Amino acid sequence: MHINNIGYNHCHDADFCIQRPDGSGDYLLLLIKTPAVFTFSGADTFTEANSFMLYKEGTPQFYRAYGAQFSNDWFHFKLSGGDYDFFDALDIPFDKVVKLDDINGLSLLIKNMAYESYSSNMFKTDSAELYMKLFFIKLSEEIHSFGGSRSSTHYDKMALLRSQIYNMPYNEWNVDGLSHQLAMSKSYFQHLYKETFGVSVMNDVIRSRVEHAKYLLSTTDISITKIAQMCGYKCELHFMRQFKSRTDMTPSEYRTAVSEEKKRTK
Repeated sequence: MHINNIGYNHCHDADFCIQRPDGSGDYLLLLIKTPAVFTFSGADTFTEANSFMLYKEGTPQFYRAYGAQFSNDWFHFKLSGGDYDFFDALDIPFDKVVKLDDINGLSLLIKNMAYESYSSNMFKTDSAELYMKLFFIKLSEEIHSFGGSRSSTHYDKMALLRSQIYNMPYNEWNVDGLSHQLAMSKSYFQHLYKETFGVSVMNDVIRSRVEHAKYLLSTTDISITKIAQMCGYKCELHFMRQFKSRTDMTPSEYRTAVSEEKKRTK
C-alpha cells in the first residue's frame, strides 16, 4: 500500500461538492465527520456523521455537503501484490457508505499518517504505511463489532478518553476534569491511566500537543504564536520550552528542518 495524498480534519463550506465521473485514479478512503450526501447511479443517499466510504479505483465519486459544513479525514492510496489479500481478509466493504459507532481512534490514526507523510523523518513512508495498515485493521474491528455487545471495562473508557486528548489537544485538559469524566478519584485515575498506557496522563497531554504542533508546523504557515494557542497553550514561551524539551529543536528550527527536507525530496 502506498499513500498518494492525505488530509486530516479538513473542513469545507456548505457549497462543497465533489464530482469525479471516472473516479480519482486510485483508491480513496473518506472518514466522514458531518452529514453528507453521496450519489450512487444517479440516486442520492443521505449519510450520517461518523461514517466512512472506501472507493475502489475507477468508481465514480459524487458527494457533497449536507448542511452548513462538510468535515472529513481522507487519503488516496494505491494497492499492489498481497495488499488485495490483506483487504479480502479484513472484509471491508467498498463503494458503500458505512455508519460507525466511534471514529475518534480512526481519526487519530489518520492524523498520525498525515504527520508522518509530511514530516522529515527518515522512515516516514514506512511509518505512514504501517499506520495505514493499522487503520484498516482497526476499521475492520469497528465494522464487525458495531451493534454487538461492547465491554464496559476501564480500558475501553480510557482508550476513548485518550483518543479525545489526541484529537483535541487544544482543550484545557487537567486531572480534575479527566478523572471526573470517568467518575474516578484523581489518584486512582492517574494510576490506572499510567498502568494502561505506560505514560502519565499529563505527559500524554503534552505529547498530544507537541505532535499536533509538529503537524501544523510541517503543513501550514501559521505563526508560532497562533500554533501555541491552537495546541492549548496560553503562554508561547511555555509552549516553546515544552516543544524543545521533546524534540531538541525550537518550533522555528523544526519548521525550517521540515521545509528543507521537502525541498531535498522534490
